Formats: sequence, C-alpha cells, structure tokens
Amino acid sequence: MPVAERILSFPASPSPDVVGYNLYVAEAPAVVDYDSEKFDLGNVTTVDLATISGFTTKDGTYNLGVSAYDAAGNESSLSTIDDVVMDFVAPDPPGQITIT
Repeated sequence: MPVAERILSFPASPSPDVVGYNLYVAEAPAVVDYDSEKFDLGNVTTVDLATISGFTTKDGTYNLGVSAYDAAGNESSLSTIDDVVMDFVAPDPPGQITIT
C-alpha cells in the first residue's frame, strides 16, 4: 500500500569538506543523540523518509537529528527536531464494490 510522503529537508552545511549527512532517529520520549538509530543519507539535503532502507514506517512520535560528516569521518553536532508525528498506516479499503 502506498503511504504519503514524509519529506525531511534541511539546509546544507556551509563547510566545504562535507561529503554526506547522517540521520539519527529516536522514538519519543527518548532524546535523539549519537547512540540513536542511524541512517546514512549520502550527500542529499532532501529525502522521503519512507524510501530510506531500514527506516521504520511505524506510526508514532519521533525525535530526529541530522549531522554532517567529512571524508575523514569527522561528524558535526546534531541539528534536531522533536516530537515529529509520523503516520505511515494507510486507512482500510472501502467495502466490496458492486454494480447494479
């Protein structure tokens, strides 16, 4: 079943040596930090959350954080957003179709 897009976007880091971004996810009320579940977004600043391999498409409230990283593996501080409500469950279909 298709689900509505949940687009995450953020401004690019101004650092010239950035090669990608990590997304960290914690189910609220847990605080998002570097120990939270991590997803490598690559070098993009906009992504549909439902298309991230391994990302949960479970309903709930989440805290998200994004960091930038360079080729040496150095990682920035997290930019965060709290209490993001995710609704990935589609409604039940209508009843049996009939033609009279």
